[in-house]
Amino acid sequence: MTGQFTKKSQQRLLPQFVVMLLLILAITTGFGCGNPKIDLTGYGSDTITLIGIQDSTSGNKSVVLTIAEIQGFDCVTLKTNSTSDKIGEVKATGPLLETIVANYGAKLDDFKKIIITATDGYEIVLTQPFISENQLILAFGIDGKPLGEDEAPLRLIVPDSDSAYWIRMVKSIEFIL
Repeated sequence: MTGQFTKKSQQRLLPQFVVMLLLILAITTGFGCGNPKIDLTGYGSDTITLIGIQDSTSGNKSVVLTIAEIQGFDCVTLKTNSTSDKIGEVKATGPLLETIVANYGAKLDDFKKIIITATDGYEIVLTQPFISENQLILAFGIDGKPLGEDEAPLRLIVPDSDSAYWIRMVKSIEFIL
């Protein structure tokens, strides 16, 4: 009788054990991108500045984030092409810009334009309706690997658009109402 009780108990507890195991796995791998395979060792402590976004804790009109913090946001991994032949197909991993601004109580539709600046001085200006019609991915990884030195710390990927918008070495993003 004891053996049957143990066997039945095991059968009842197995589904609960599997659920607990999956929950532990989800917690230990993090809820951000869920892609700890992209090693940010070389540039995870680098920062980008979001200008025109209110930081509720300090009251500042700008927010400074490390790339490691950006990796902690909900992310997407998306395979896409640029419409020019310059880049070809990539699999970009990173959060949507929309996700980051939502964390500070804003929406991309709130802004008339967004100015993205790279460390080499290259700059693009995105205006409405382009902002609201496109996904804007702040990629910290391409094809499952960290960005190269000539791309880090972030690369803007705008799926199915001209590669001129795919700015690399992003250092600041300015949001203008």
